[in-house]
Amino acid sequence: MRRIWLTVIVALAAACGGGESERPASLEVFGIRVAGADYGQELHLFTWSDYLDPELVAEFERTYDVTVRIDYYDTNEAMIAKLQAGGTGQYDVVVASDYAVEVLRKADLLLPLTHANLPNLKNLSQRFREAPFDPGNVYSATYQWGTSGLGVRPDLADDSTRVIDSWAMVFDSASAVGPFTMLDDPRETIGAALIYLGHSPNSQDDAELAEAERLLMEQRSRVLTYSPFATSRDLLASGDAVVAHNYSGDVLSVQEEVPQVRFVIPREGSIVWSDNMAVPKGAPDRRLAELFINYILDGQVGARLSNFTRYASPNEASVPAIDPELLSDRSVYPDSAMLAKMEFLRDVGEARAAYDRIWTRLRAGATPGG
Repeated sequence: MRRIWLTVIVALAAACGGGESERPASLEVFGIRVAGADYGQELHLFTWSDYLDPELVAEFERTYDVTVRIDYYDTNEAMIAKLQAGGTGQYDVVVASDYAVEVLRKADLLLPLTHANLPNLKNLSQRFREAPFDPGNVYSATYQWGTSGLGVRPDLADDSTRVIDSWAMVFDSASAVGPFTMLDDPRETIGAALIYLGHSPNSQDDAELAEAERLLMEQRSRVLTYSPFATSRDLLASGDAVVAHNYSGDVLSVQEEVPQVRFVIPREGSIVWSDNMAVPKGAPDRRLAELFINYILDGQVGARLSNFTRYASPNEASVPAIDPELLSDRSVYPDSAMLAKMEFLRDVGEARAAYDRIWTRLRAGATPGG
């Protein structure tokens, strides 16, 4: 762990009338100087579960003499709904996926970032400084990135020779290799169907969406369960699922206990995503929020984060300290040919209602278009 240099100006104990330690009057760390009086006592974070190394939380708390309070969500839709229902004043930082940043921005639920308070923003690679959902990092800074695909247990497959790099393993009954799960996430699962059919996962075309719904309805009776990423990960680890639609890092984390697990990016293409730190409008402590964002964007901190989550880092300054095995894994850092077949999810505007209707009918088992 790198040494943290602090510039500390502390009032004399005699001047404060006691010997108890106090927060420094000012400190300089992670590239920025801040006065101790400029931020409060608690940071409130809203993020995905299992997505932040507890050692990083403890280091941030020690460094700034604060307490970090964390709430979790399991889908972007749940996070968006909570913020739209008045939850913006509860959190200092939210970790939102690409299209969710667009939705929140358009709903006027985010504060612009103060770039002067984020010197480590320069560490982001160009791709994430000019992301299509927030060019110039006006409202967000990338936390981690990765891909969606299929976790596979070849050791449990009905026929291991049929394990292929294709969505056909979950959408074509003739190509099935065993029980499988799909993500309990409308944009991811509908998006996977659209990609398999040769369409964009951001399609707003009625005919294409209807085609995807028919495919999902045909698949429905064969799905073991629609599950959050953590449950999907656990079902793959236990062997209850042979194939699991999931995110790259969650699948790769299973390899630690089940080395046979593979993560497959389907050859038809897939979704590339980024999760991004943003400050909700009404955040209780905007200054502390930006201290946290700047901390995560530090090169060494970013490397430790990726080594913990097993996801790709958007941070160029982190590369020298990232686990070489992770860096060389093409399922984590896809090559340019595979990236060319991938798309970020975007806000689909008025078509969100169509996606919601498809998802509601799918989960209820209703007739397509009914």
